[in-house]
Formats: sequence, structure tokens, C-alpha cells
Amino acid sequence: MLCSFITTLHLGEVLPTEDFGFFNLLKRIIPMGAVIILLGFDKSYIKYFSERTQLKIFKFVFPMILMNSFLITIIFDNIYEFDEFAISIYFCLAAFSSIIFLSSYARFKNQYGIAQFIQAGYKVIFFIIVIYFFQNDGMYSISIVNVYQLSFIIPLIYILKYIFDENSLEKSVSFKNFKEILSYGFLFFLVNMFNLIIVNVEGLFIPYYYGQEANGVYSGISFIYITVFVMVGTSVGYVIFPTLSKKESFNIKRLSTFAFIVLVLLSFLFIIFGDLINNLAFKGRFDNYRTFELDMMFISIGGLQFINNLLHWFILGLANKNNITKYLYTIIYVLFGYLILIVSVAHFGTKNFATIVPVVLISWFIKIIITLVFIKKINLINSLNSNN
Repeated sequence: MLCSFITTLHLGEVLPTEDFGFFNLLKRIIPMGAVIILLGFDKSYIKYFSERTQLKIFKFVFPMILMNSFLITIIFDNIYEFDEFAISIYFCLAAFSSIIFLSSYARFKNQYGIAQFIQAGYKVIFFIIVIYFFQNDGMYSISIVNVYQLSFIIPLIYILKYIFDENSLEKSVSFKNFKEILSYGFLFFLVNMFNLIIVNVEGLFIPYYYGQEANGVYSGISFIYITVFVMVGTSVGYVIFPTLSKKESFNIKRLSTFAFIVLVLLSFLFIIFGDLINNLAFKGRFDNYRTFELDMMFISIGGLQFINNLLHWFILGLANKNNITKYLYTIIYVLFGYLILIVSVAHFGTKNFATIVPVVLISWFIKIIITLVFIKKINLINSLNSNN
């Protein structure tokens, strides 16, 4: 994650603003596309086999990934007109979706370090290649797509280990069982998809409504604050989900203390040194667009997204199917209100994309409050205590 952070800072400094916007669009649609492609299967795989004997499933999973990647590529190409990038986008979507599933498999095997490398290792490779390219001929949109493709190859090597492990199993999952896992996974897919849309809605909306240059500016002035909070929350969330799914011992008080410390320390750091950090990171490139008010709102948005990450994986790891369904309805209601607000502001407000930032902040605050009320309503903490 640190390599991704540094790479984005470097690209924000040297790329033309429009190409930097394209890069940030790719960073959003590839993970979002993978969520759609997998249909929640990576999550339901852990849930399903945590309570059952493991079976071979390769012959169903990867054909599904290849087929769904093709369909998602067509959809994205029609929205954003990738043109000559379409085939490369297809490979990126198929490769990253496979990587996500393989990382879930590693977590299922309690190989958390390996799982983290599988899922995030491409960021290290991307960083190395970017530095090399910039010492030579430079990089633009086509180079960014090609480097993404190269960076996915090494983490995909783990598929050989996965196939070897599967060959040691005696029985294969039936198509009926696969549909059962997929139907459970579809619930995870809907929850994660709508949550991911909430996380990325302004990043998807700005390039469509205001253009790639505006998206590049928005990404530049918000990147450090939001990304650092999200990096920490995501890393913890990837441990919370499998731990709770397998009903292992979990200390909620320790998690709460950790969350409080992270919020206080990072907020203090950004409020005091935010100007200096951004100036050094981007060499003052976005300083003309930044204000104290915008910085405070982005710091708050980052903190709320950090809390959302922890709550999201806590619910998915511990709740039963019925309560996850209720959680899905909650997310949909929040998203619907969020979209109404952001479209209304964009349509009736000024043509300055910064006017939607308060809407983003208010929407995230409301989502956290609603999520906490939901957790209390379904007595999820009591359920955790009974498991421990």
C-alpha cells in the first residue's frame, strides 16, 4: 500500500492532469469491476468452507471470471470510451479478479502474509516499473494500462500453488453446490458493490460530469488524507472478516481502542502538517486548489471511511444471512439518498466540482450513524460475546 501511495504521489507530480485523472479512474474501476466479476464468491468461499470439507472448485471459478470480465469490459468501454485500451482493460479485470479470489483462498488457509502480497504485491511491481519508465521515455495513458498488466503477472503465479492444493483434494464441488455458494456470494456481492459505489461515487461522477482534468485535481487534493485512512482500515478489515467468519476469538475492545488511536493520531498529523505534506508530495502542484476548509472536510471524510471499513467487515464477518440482507437494504437507502444529493448539487449548483465535497462529508457521516444504529438494533455485539 505504501508503494501505491508513493506511486500516486509521483504520478500526480509528473503526469499531465488529464492522464492523472485517467490513472485514478483505472484505480477505481478495476477493483469495482472485480467485485462485479466475482459476485461475492471470494467472500462466500471463506464462509461456506469454514463450516464444511473443502472441495475442488477451479473448473467453475475461473471460467466465470473470464466470462464476467468480458461483459464488464464492454460496459465500461461504453461508458468511458476506452477504445484502444479495451483489450488491456479486459486483461486487467480478469487478472485482478483472479488475484482477489486467490488472496481469499490464502486467508482461508490462514496465510495472511501471503494473502496480503497476492492482493497488494502488484502495487510494488507497479511502483518499480513506473520509476524505471520515468527515468527513460516518460509515461502517458497507454503506458499506465500496460504497466498495470505487467504488474498483475507475478501475483498470479500463486495460481500454481492453488491448483496444486486442489489436485490433492479427492472430491469436486457439484454444480448444485457451486450455485449454492454463488447464491450466498451474490448477497456479499450486492453488499460490497453498493458499499464500493458509496466509497467511489464522487470519483466516478466527477470525470463523467466535470471531465478528467477535474478528476485529476480532485484526486490530487484529496488523495493523501483519504488514502492513508483507507489503507489502515482495509488492512485491518482483511483480518477481521476471516477471523469472525471462522468464529475465532476476537477482542472488540482492542479494536475500538485501536480505531480511536488511529483517528486521533492521523487527524492531528494532517491538521498540523497537512499543508507541508501535500506541498512536498506534489511539489505544490495542487496548492492553488486547496483551502483549509477543503482539507478539513477531506480529513473528516478519510476518518469516516476508516470507521466504515471496520464496521463493514465486522458486520459481514459476524452477521448471519438474514442480517446481512438487512444490512444490504440499509446501504441501498444510504446510496439512494447520496446520489440524489450529489446529482442535485451538480445540476443546480456551480460548475465547480468542489461544491460536492460537503455533500460527500454529510453522506458519510449519515452512513456511519445509520450503520452503528443497525449494529445495535440486531444485537451484533451480544452475538460476538456469545461466540467468545
